[in-house]
Amino acid sequence: MAIVGGGVCGLSAALHVLKRGLRPIVLERHVPGWGASTRNAGYLMRGLAENYRSARDGFGERIAQDVWRWSEENLLGLRAEGIEALPSYEATPSCLLALDQSEADELIESAELLQADGFGVLLTESGSDSIWQSGLPLVGLVNPGDATVNPAELVALLASKLGSAVLSSHEVHAIEPASEGQGGGCVVRTAGSVVRAAQVLVCTNAYTGGVLPGLARMVVPNRGQMLALEADNARLDYAYYVNRGHEYIRQHVDGRIVVGGCRGQFSDAERSMDDRTTEPVQHAIEAFARMVLDRPIRVVSRWAGTMGFSPDGMPLVGPISDDGSVWFCGGFTGHGMSLAYRTSAGAVTALLDGPGADPLADAFSLSRVATDESAGHLRQNG
Repeated sequence: MAIVGGGVCGLSAALHVLKRGLRPIVLERHVPGWGASTRNAGYLMRGLAENYRSARDGFGERIAQDVWRWSEENLLGLRAEGIEALPSYEATPSCLLALDQSEADELIESAELLQADGFGVLLTESGSDSIWQSGLPLVGLVNPGDATVNPAELVALLASKLGSAVLSSHEVHAIEPASEGQGGGCVVRTAGSVVRAAQVLVCTNAYTGGVLPGLARMVVPNRGQMLALEADNARLDYAYYVNRGHEYIRQHVDGRIVVGGCRGQFSDAERSMDDRTTEPVQHAIEAFARMVLDRPIRVVSRWAGTMGFSPDGMPLVGPISDDGSVWFCGGFTGHGMSLAYRTSAGAVTALLDGPGADPLADAFSLSRVATDESAGHLRQNG
């Protein structure tokens, strides 16, 4: 199986293929994890961008329950791959933090619903770390089983398990059906090679429009900006998710604090493939950090990564060729670290074993948002 894209999703998919006794080949246009897979804040947290109550309202009770369980399975799977041995790995609980009463009410209700549905959760109205000492938080919903990690270390671990199956500097220009004389399957063309495979799984996320133009409107690039800072005597007990996830802040194992977000204030400008930082967003992140830490800060580094957003915030999985030999898996809407390992497993299972083989692939089916315009993209790109 050929896998296009060497981020967390593509590398995870290749590992799942390998475990099925098949030979994967990963085609990455730069180096593994070149995009947002190594340029994120390193959260391995349960759920989606929405809190549990909002997710149940938007997607229904059953889907919300399943997605929260799949994100738990995602972390279990990564632990089985050995991420707990990475130097940066920490079993850090995440905390959804409300700074206004409206979100506080949602988090209180979310905690009740999570408990009723059998999920471990804690609800707190106080704390002793630097953020709680600021006096700003009203309520925190704690996911006790979550974790954090340096995403570059995670990508390196996954890639190391695949060895020569990962081909860097192989940008895909076309995916075409192979002729009968070529034995069927697909032909994947790069600048310097032609790869023939029985199946192709495209895991390009934010960069999907460049490979599959017909999916460009279903996976929209959005830039996420972050920075790392030092602040005297600052201590954070949780990996915080603030203002419905619009901002996030956590402490690295070395004591530095990673902060990101503030994209919503500049949403039009941040809907971009450009992965360079910008002064307006960086200044907003600094202001947010000063506010919640309530002390001077010293910025030590800045970076950005481009994410792929789906129309409804849930990942997209499904066939994108008439014969079902080419599939797509992506559109993680900022939660690829928390969902890509498990989602790629569902995509591989459904691709190889057929519809219904994994309920995740059905729930995240590309068909739920597909349009006539998205059909036939292989012919457009071939």
